[in-house]
Amino acid sequence: MGVKKGFTLIETIVVLVVLSLTIPTIFAIIFGIVRQQTKIYRLSKVKEEGDFILNTTATLIKNSALSIHSGNPPSDANEECASSGESYSSTSRLFFKDQEGDWFRILLSSDKISSYSSSTTTSVFLNSGKTIVSGLSIGCDRVADYSPPVVNLSFDICYVVSTGNCTSTRPEETASLHYQTKIKLRNF
Repeated sequence: MGVKKGFTLIETIVVLVVLSLTIPTIFAIIFGIVRQQTKIYRLSKVKEEGDFILNTTATLIKNSALSIHSGNPPSDANEECASSGESYSSTSRLFFKDQEGDWFRILLSSDKISSYSSSTTTSVFLNSGKTIVSGLSIGCDRVADYSPPVVNLSFDICYVVSTGNCTSTRPEETASLHYQTKIKLRNF
């Protein structure tokens, strides 16, 4: 008598049940990893651009700014934080005067932070189209006459989702950070 080779009906059903339980679990794990990688990428992009904006702005102000002004052209009449106890806050109207008498400013135009100066004719954007910057606030204060003014800078930055803004119903698609710093002007 010959031995039949093959699977019995019960063995086939057991294999199908095991596969039907493990395949969805494997796919859930893979999709979870992909979602987390998306979140990590977007957060790293937001942090990279936020750090660049903050460092570039801080370096520009720290190394070049001599005085702070609320109007253009910068003059003694519109100088802010020139004496102790003075403070000024703005969302867009601060001008910084440098050693050569030129001026520059950091401003929010549309959804981008840009640097604009009297020596250039165009704005230099500091973030890409992948991020949106909002809530830019620039101010200054001076504690004492013998110390230089301190510039207060803050802004929010977020990753642009497919809808063209920063909001999404899926948490893995959203990534935003808040930045703020204080920058002491140099005593030249």
